[in-house]
Amino acid sequence: MNLRHLTIFKTVCEEGSITGAAKTLSMTQPAISHAINELEESVGSPLFDRVSRKVVINENGKFYLSKVIPLLELYQDLESYSGSLHFQAPLRIGSCVTLGSYLLPQAVSRFSLSNPDTTLKVTIDNSREVINKLLKNELDIGLVEGVISEDRLEKIPFSSYPMAVICAPGHPFAKRSAQPVTLDRLIEEPLLLREQGCTLRDTFDSALSLNNLSADPLWSSTNSDVILQAVKENIGIGVIPRIFADDSVKRGDVVEIEVQNLDISCMNHVVFQKDKFQTEAFQAFINLVLFD
Repeated sequence: MNLRHLTIFKTVCEEGSITGAAKTLSMTQPAISHAINELEESVGSPLFDRVSRKVVINENGKFYLSKVIPLLELYQDLESYSGSLHFQAPLRIGSCVTLGSYLLPQAVSRFSLSNPDTTLKVTIDNSREVINKLLKNELDIGLVEGVISEDRLEKIPFSSYPMAVICAPGHPFAKRSAQPVTLDRLIEEPLLLREQGCTLRDTFDSALSLNNLSADPLWSSTNSDVILQAVKENIGIGVIPRIFADDSVKRGDVVEIEVQNLDISCMNHVVFQKDKFQTEAFQAFINLVLFD
């Protein structure tokens, strides 16, 4: 039994005769009869009653037809996707929290306008987890910060941003504009930092390590805006991307602190597996991030 047998069986049922099916399928009547006989042998039961040299579908045939019709419809549906399946499959995007906050929503919106047939499924996590998901093929494209050492991944830099150390206007550091704060003095303060595994945190910890220092933060958060709000309440010193602090600094809600030997920034990358099959939607999303 194969798809040819099922198609012939369905056509005989629809036409009501071997002759009609032969004409519809552009086949000979003996070929149609032979295919029906083969199908009945495979099924183990006659599907038609032979009455006065005519074929009449019996109860077995009716039951079998009820199973065959949805199967053939499904096959036809699958055939309709030929050549365009990559437009129908969702594109799985992963992003670190920072890029997911200020870049990804606009990128998804612009992509959807020009690629309405492609669904984007988005995962927001820290850079380490996005990388892990890419390696396990749970994501197609990642937007991540910082250094990426995994050789199996293609890494394309597209932008960077500096980090800012901020405090409340009432904090003593806010009045030291003429004298930068030293790193060892900075870590004596209550620090409000991103979570471990986040590139921002890893970059900050690496800068401290180069000076034989380490941080024991009072707060650890996956959200830079939470840190910003806590700084406004003078709970501690925050380290967040400057893009999140700029407006608050301009309004005077927080003050950016100059710290000696601490000039750190994060490079942003589009990341994907080197051997990844690149659909048109895949390439369109990457080009949008790199060039728009």
